[in-house]
Amino acid sequence: MDFLSWYDWITPTNPFASIFFGIIFTIIGGITVWVNTKRLKTVLVTAITGIAVTGIGVAILNTIGFYA
Repeated sequence: MDFLSWYDWITPTNPFASIFFGIIFTIIGGITVWVNTKRLKTVLVTAITGIAVTGIGVAILNTIGFYA
């Protein structure tokens, strides 16, 4: 079983790919927020929210059998 495929950024095929790309997009969002606001608190809120949404989303998708 491969951990990542070239098309996983479109539709993740396993939980690892979802978490990986979720964190990548969270980092991109954090950098964008930093460039626009220069406030560390805002960047931390963005990062924590992104990681939480990624984790909850992966858990829900795994529970309903999306990755099976």
